Amino acid sequence: MNINRFKLQLSLIPVLLLFALLVGFLSYKQSDSLQHLTNIDRVSTTAPKPDFYYNFNPSDSIYIFGERVPLEDAEVFERFERDFLINVNDRAQIMLYLKRAGRFFPYIEKKLAEAGLPDDFKYLAVAESKLMDLRSPAGAAGIWQIMPATGREYGLIVNDLVDERYNFELATDVAIKYLLQAYKQFRNWSVVAASYNMGMGGVSGEMSFQQANTYYDLWLNRETARYVFRIAAIKECMQNPAKYGYESTALYRPIETKSVLVTTPIPDLAQWAIAQGTTFKMVKFLNPWIRGKSLPPPPARGFNVLLPKNGSMIPTSDYVAFSTSDTTTGLVEK
Repeated sequence: MNINRFKLQLSLIPVLLLFALLVGFLSYKQSDSLQHLTNIDRVSTTAPKPDFYYNFNPSDSIYIFGERVPLEDAEVFERFERDFLINVNDRAQIMLYLKRAGRFFPYIEKKLAEAGLPDDFKYLAVAESKLMDLRSPAGAAGIWQIMPATGREYGLIVNDLVDERYNFELATDVAIKYLLQAYKQFRNWSVVAASYNMGMGGVSGEMSFQQANTYYDLWLNRETARYVFRIAAIKECMQNPAKYGYESTALYRPIETKSVLVTTPIPDLAQWAIAQGTTFKMVKFLNPWIRGKSLPPPPARGFNVLLPKNGSMIPTSDYVAFSTSDTTTGLVEK
């Protein structure tokens, strides 16, 4: 009985060996296949990036707000170059800046010119919000990133139902008033820009303590110390797109609108929008300052609600290619 079992086991050895060889071969092929796939992934993830690098020279001339940035100062040069390299190589973001500028810069440029402010302050809006209706962790909101107290101080309504910091035109007026007030105090545009980030009181206190009267001579908190350089870097990229490898692109056009003066509450904005020949979505898109689905009783001045002039938000003409000499495409019509 035991002998027969032993003979049976011996007879199975060749079969087991053959099976082991087959398993080993299949494992090898699978491993080779996985290694091949791994190599493909590695090649695809290490493909050259389309980054663009440009070395500034301390003798180069960079201007912001009509004032020269003193790049011959090594500390100033390194701070500017840091923000320039970060921005110029963020290709998707710069492209979006250029596109959004087609929609928002015409109005900003017009208002800055009327107020006698340097045109470069339009780049401050880019640095603040990327030309988007953002809300910061600190509570600043809208394209100009206005704080609640500042908004109320300059006459904006700021509450859960209506937040006029998101009203592009009203917020632009507030930003301009702030900049003009700051210039009366500081008489220096770069310091004015710093005060937009830090507050007039904060900058004034540092200037008094440090006995310095220019932005480039001040030791400031990290964010404000980079603020003007970031604006200057954004300007350099947006003003010279071809120089830095940004191909011509289609700009977003201003949307032609009409303004409806609302003097009574609107309990149901969806129904009201339909009655106006448009949609709730369009009302919210054009009026982000309306925070809910209704409008409360307006103030004495009423609410100016923007509606699409032709019933849709499609621009009336084709997108235009970006030009280094002219970024304006016309104002929002009312």
